[in-house]
Amino acid sequence: HTHTHTRSMAPSVKHERTLKGHEWNCSSVQFHPASSLLLSASWDRTIKVWDGEDGTLIRTIGRESHSAPITWAAWHPNGALIASTSADHTTCLWDANTGTRMRTLREHFGWVTKCSFAPDRTKLATSSWDKTVRLWDPNTGELLSTLRGHTKGVWSCAFYPVGHTSALLASCGEDTTARLWDTRTRKIALTLSGGHADAVNDIAWSADGSLIVTGSLDKTITLWDPKAGKVVRMFKGHEEAVKSVTFSSVERGGINMMATAGGYSAMLWNPKSTVNSLLSEIRDHEPGKEVESVTISHNAKLVATGGRDGVIHINSVPDFPKEEYFDFRKAPVQAETNARSSRLIEDRSKTLADSMAAFEQSSLPRSVGGDSQHNVPPPTSSLERPKINVKEAVLLSEWKDREKAESLGMRKVHMMDDSGRVHPLFTVPKGQQEVVEAQARPVASSGQVPAADNDEMTSF
Repeated sequence: HTHTHTRSMAPSVKHERTLKGHEWNCSSVQFHPASSLLLSASWDRTIKVWDGEDGTLIRTIGRESHSAPITWAAWHPNGALIASTSADHTTCLWDANTGTRMRTLREHFGWVTKCSFAPDRTKLATSSWDKTVRLWDPNTGELLSTLRGHTKGVWSCAFYPVGHTSALLASCGEDTTARLWDTRTRKIALTLSGGHADAVNDIAWSADGSLIVTGSLDKTITLWDPKAGKVVRMFKGHEEAVKSVTFSSVERGGINMMATAGGYSAMLWNPKSTVNSLLSEIRDHEPGKEVESVTISHNAKLVATGGRDGVIHINSVPDFPKEEYFDFRKAPVQAETNARSSRLIEDRSKTLADSMAAFEQSSLPRSVGGDSQHNVPPPTSSLERPKINVKEAVLLSEWKDREKAESLGMRKVHMMDDSGRVHPLFTVPKGQQEVVEAQARPVASSGQVPAADNDEMTSF
């Protein structure tokens, strides 16, 4: 259920200030959990604390401590500590008020990419290129456990944000999957696979824990229902890899905003809107310099971005108009991630019976080899998106202008092939369209989802 967006007519964000001080790629920005203080980290090996309201630089921490670029910096839930992760394979903990280093955590043997404090403050999770997520006691620096399961480097991790249990942790990585861990048993509770065709760069929970968002090298953003382990919807807007995803911690005007950064822009979304999901697009950074990180302030009134140009931009967020919402669980079209059921997904429209008849006659290649008739080369890797030839149908992305498509008598349907991949398609009236070659995007895995232990998953 991929959504491709043009800029909507909603009120736009307003640029408030530009923060300059970092000498290299600003890899991380994060607003304080309860104030307008802004934390930034850079490949120049420094961490900076700013006043997000007036742009004052309050403190610079730590060129001495990390010997390589800093990849991420995070506030402790009470704002008293700061954790920083680095390409030097270490994580440092700092006193936020004095800038003094408290301790250095050294167990990873690869870049440490990101960290997340548990809401109950008893754990700090760190993700690394060494394929592991490690759990630490931030108060003592003790290594509590190591979570192994990703088959390649881990790009990001995020604790379940609700309540005082810190058992559930989400992570994502280069192996194209996201995973939910029960940190008590150190086991994978659920694998979210098939939502992306390439490395998953970042992961975040909605404030109430009911949704997870992932951003990928494949340029898309996927919204998941973590209880069901299913894709809820997909968003496409960035022209390059999506590097950073986050939710606001509070609703504003009935919207629990989602922010994403990728390519040369940051975007604000209303994840529950069926009409104008894209609320605003921010393009403040130097042309040709990617946006690396995005963060929303505790009251959802400010959004900050950090980029490869070393600069931080702060925008104020307007009151966006309210819209009709829909309940994901009752939505007529849902991308099923249960790959074992190879079936058509209903559009529940009157054209469904006609479109099914068309699809039953269509040729879906069963092999992974090339297709000489249509000059399709064989896949170069397991991540190669499969090519399908569909009679009387074109891929949705070819028809971004839905009104025009519908005026031609086209109707949107979803179809699942034998490998469990979902293809959003437009049917075409007979005689109007030759056989079309469409490049599909995987939406479901080949059934590597372990059965979730129901007792454990009730901890949501």
